[in-house]
Amino acid sequence: MSARFSKGLITILVASVLMAIVALPDSIKSNWPDNGFVNFFKNPKITLGLDLQGGTQLDYRIDLRNAYAKNEDEDANNDVRINDIVEGVRATLERRVNGLGVSEPQIYLSNVAGEQHIIVELAGIKDVNEAKAVVGKTIQLEFKEKKTEIDADEKEVIQTQANDVLKQVLSADADFTSIGNSVYTSDQKVDFRQDQTRFETLLPAHYKDLFTKTLKPGQTHRSLVEGSDGYVVSGGGQLTEKKGLYIVQLISKELNERTKTETATFEDVVKEAGATVESLKGQKFENFEEDETLALTMMIEDGKNRTDILEIGDEFRVYNMVNKTGGEDEMQASHILIAYQGAERANPEVTRSKEEAFEEAEKILSEATSENFADLARENSDGPSGVKGGDLGFFGRGQMTPVFEDTAFSLEKGDISEVVETEFGFHIIQATDQRGSEASYDLNRLRVKSSPEMRTQLETVIEKMSGYEVTVEENEYTFNEIFFDLTPDPWKPTGLDGAHFKYATVTYGQLGAPEVSIQFDSEGADMFEDITERLVNQQLAIFVGGQLISSPNVNQKISGGSAVITGNFTVPEALQLSTDLNTGAIDAPVILSGQYTISATLGENALKLSLFAGLIGLILLALYMIVYYRLMGVLAVLALIIYAVIIVFILKTTGIVMTLAGIAGIILSIGMAVDANILIFERTKEELSSGKSFLTAVSTGFERA
Repeated sequence: MSARFSKGLITILVASVLMAIVALPDSIKSNWPDNGFVNFFKNPKITLGLDLQGGTQLDYRIDLRNAYAKNEDEDANNDVRINDIVEGVRATLERRVNGLGVSEPQIYLSNVAGEQHIIVELAGIKDVNEAKAVVGKTIQLEFKEKKTEIDADEKEVIQTQANDVLKQVLSADADFTSIGNSVYTSDQKVDFRQDQTRFETLLPAHYKDLFTKTLKPGQTHRSLVEGSDGYVVSGGGQLTEKKGLYIVQLISKELNERTKTETATFEDVVKEAGATVESLKGQKFENFEEDETLALTMMIEDGKNRTDILEIGDEFRVYNMVNKTGGEDEMQASHILIAYQGAERANPEVTRSKEEAFEEAEKILSEATSENFADLARENSDGPSGVKGGDLGFFGRGQMTPVFEDTAFSLEKGDISEVVETEFGFHIIQATDQRGSEASYDLNRLRVKSSPEMRTQLETVIEKMSGYEVTVEENEYTFNEIFFDLTPDPWKPTGLDGAHFKYATVTYGQLGAPEVSIQFDSEGADMFEDITERLVNQQLAIFVGGQLISSPNVNQKISGGSAVITGNFTVPEALQLSTDLNTGAIDAPVILSGQYTISATLGENALKLSLFAGLIGLILLALYMIVYYRLMGVLAVLALIIYAVIIVFILKTTGIVMTLAGIAGIILSIGMAVDANILIFERTKEELSSGKSFLTAVSTGFERA
């Protein structure tokens, strides 16, 4: 028994020494050398939680309105399980957080006023914007189709919603910010904008009278405000005015300085010189003196509308261009157009696919020469110019699509281009001639007697024609607004979204452009096949995070469960979109409801105080045990030290996060260990009093305490 006891004691002591080396403070080990063996003892560190090292806490509301709408409509096939969506969003956010490299992040669900929230605690991250950019991205994938008719009640529904929100805002003790965050939608059909600032002259038209004459700081306007919110690009590529309804709260009004740029006009130059202006119509530069011709030519080449000061004889002259007629280069070109099914303005009789069209265009290009180009155009071109050998006549800039035009103007006479893609199909272009017309100009001319003083005057004003800054005092307004978009949505959901997404990869099209290929699960594959079969020769729009990425025409039914997102991506953009989809194609949008940067100062103070209190308690406890129990007390203190070393070793080597509550638990566990020792020692004393040997008494004390 004695031998076994000795071996066990030696084993415990050796293990304790090794663990104690790992548990040593980092300040002691910082100067140790770097090698594989030493690093085993040197590198492990205690991971502190959010309450001890500070960090970021983000509160996200899960927008489940679309999910509830699916469950409430008449179509039972698109019903969803709310709990599955919530768990899917939580899992997505967890994947994103793991990508930040945060040790042991805390992610948990919370129900706030009947709404599902996800709380994300990121220890060690102080940059809230970095965390928001990664965690809160709404990478929601949606496939939509064109509406065959706009819902007549759509505007009325939005107006009703806006009025309901206005009633909430105007109710007693309402929090404008909380309400704004709760109604915000990721597609910004309802948008909350906080702490907007505008100087008076830069206010939108619908706010000018309201802010300057009606509202006082702290007030919310008691009715909806109708106005314009800029322009958006519609599905057809057209600019559409974005009109909507506003709920607005004026926060403050302050008189502040602002810098603005003003520009002097040619009339200001004339006025400063005290001269009159001559109007010269239809002028050609060769009609002027040599110095004037040179100055006017440089004015055109530099893209300016005036000359510098010219000294001609005893006069100063300044020319200002009013209008230019002619002078543009024109190109004569022929082309062969190979259209495909679904291309813009394609003949309905064209049945070839896009891939087949490209192959045919490449084949024709390999055969084309300057001599046979017209014949090939007559035989193969799908454009109306084919009957004329592809001849398009002379055209200037702005008359053709940009890609076609840029290619044509880059060619020398007789050159044939590579295959060029436009919205009409694939083109092969031949430059046949080029010309330029002679330009004429309408000019204003200032003439004034020359003198040093006059030159200084003119130079000062002419410099101001390039713009100059002035500082003015003006009222600056700070306000919150909730915007309800009344622009009719040209798209409607198909039911296929991120819930059926599996993974995304970057691929390259036939012309070498990067694309993002996405793969659906089995259910999504069936849905995509049905949708593409139904929408042949129609557009299918792809939205990511509420933004329209592309809206290609469907040429044929697509089987196999994969789709391609094209959008004129650069390679980095395609890689980023693929990564975003893979790490966060989210089942429902998340909206940031609160953000907090938690300082480490409180944590450091709490940590120091807790460790100090624990150390003082341990010393007092050790003194009491030694004084009262003598040798057994010494052994108890030694055991407690080994126990503390083991705890620190475990914390450093397992990555367990240490929180303030955890420290309290450790101190409490030490107290419980001492309590057990006291029971053992008291029983051991009783056994010694009955005449038993020390080892027997200790053994019995452990067994029967």
